[in-house]
Amino acid sequence: MKTYLRLAGAMIAAFAASPAFSAQEPFLPPEKAAAILADGAPWSALAPDGKVLKVTLEKDGTGSIRGPMPFALSVTWRVTDDVMCISGKMGTRCLRFRSVPGGLQGWDGEKPDLKFSR
Repeated sequence: MKTYLRLAGAMIAAFAASPAFSAQEPFLPPEKAAAILADGAPWSALAPDGKVLKVTLEKDGTGSIRGPMPFALSVTWRVTDDVMCISGKMGTRCLRFRSVPGGLQGWDGEKPDLKFSR
């Protein structure tokens, strides 16, 4: 029984130290996140409420978002301080980003927000 507890403890420690589970993974510089996301190709963005959006950002600071509605909304984006802000008629989201497999995870403060993937 003690062997199983030690093994379980070692496995939990290993998972907690891995980059996929580490909350201490550094945020990308916002300029780097913007260069990745603003490539003119559509990204699938999963919102915290489960909605899936199609987000296309251009290098010139413009873009569009398609969601549950049958039309696209125009947006603008900019890098400000340590965040990338995306603004449109529905408001502004300023996020920091971490790399995740297949894309970027946006963070609003200490909470995960939009997850961009392809």
